[in-house]
Amino acid sequence: MGISENNAREGCTLPLVCICIPTYNAAVTVHETLQSILHQTYLNLVVHISDNASTDETLQIIEEIKDSRITVHRNLENVGGEANFNRCIQLAEGKYTAIFHADDVYEPDMVERQVAVLEAHSEAGAVFTDASLIDERGNRIGEIRLPKGITSQNGLYDFSTMFKAVLRHSNFFICPSVMVRTKVYKQEIKCWRGELFKSSADLDLWLRILRQHPIGYLPERLMRYRISDHQWSARVRLGTERADFFLVIDHYLAQEQVRALLDATDLNNYRWLDRRDRVMRATNLFITGFPKQANELAHDIFSRDALTAVYKSKRGAMVFILGVFVKLLVVMNLNSLGRASLAYMKHVARK
Repeated sequence: MGISENNAREGCTLPLVCICIPTYNAAVTVHETLQSILHQTYLNLVVHISDNASTDETLQIIEEIKDSRITVHRNLENVGGEANFNRCIQLAEGKYTAIFHADDVYEPDMVERQVAVLEAHSEAGAVFTDASLIDERGNRIGEIRLPKGITSQNGLYDFSTMFKAVLRHSNFFICPSVMVRTKVYKQEIKCWRGELFKSSADLDLWLRILRQHPIGYLPERLMRYRISDHQWSARVRLGTERADFFLVIDHYLAQEQVRALLDATDLNNYRWLDRRDRVMRATNLFITGFPKQANELAHDIFSRDALTAVYKSKRGAMVFILGVFVKLLVVMNLNSLGRASLAYMKHVARK
């Protein structure tokens, strides 16, 4: 008998799930998001919406949905994205809490499946899922999965396993897929540390949970994650400064207990991620009209370490090819043609 069947038979005596949604000018997508949540097979849930002083029709659209499970909390002024996420943690109630995004779509059995994992594993602090990628119009354009080769015990993953995997694959956690035990949010996490880790504060949050608890990860695409050119993450992809990701990684690498978990392969993976970041920044610098600085960032693209990375992974090969292309454009002084070609490549690859 499934959880959804029990909902009806037991009069919703199953654990209360709190869905928090931080919103700001989400009029185009919030209705679809809410409908996907309100039509979950898991019935014992409440929805708290923390609106960050939207100036479009977001609130009007929400208020037109007549469902007693929805409670709207309005910020009188825009407090910033991080503070609004922190308010969601403050609003959390029940046994489990998920902070979902106002532009994503959640498959009907997502909450049910996540609750089942957490109920079956009392030691787990959170559970994540895979996701389909959709564009602004809702068309499927790809997917995000747990990288292959990551091993688990009883379907759970510990800090060492996941930190090593992040060093190899970068941040693969899908922020709006996670469900967390409410007491973990309230008693241990309490707030995002954006003042330290900026746009990568979510990765720090997951690692903080992992330091205290194993996590579950459902290898199923239980949500649709929207990629938009208007998102903050899209602006981050155009950056020329070192990625905020390294603020988090360097913070943990500075801890003796963490470094004791690592071997030479892990440290190589870190160097390769750093080179990838520099090549992507070099690409952005060339596109924005700074070829000299771009050339300097890709200084070691012909190094033995870079060539080794080519044979180790497809990512290493792509970084090498892109780095060589940037340096070739600089040497040949192909500024206009180079900017157009690099911009197109980034658009196609959504990098």
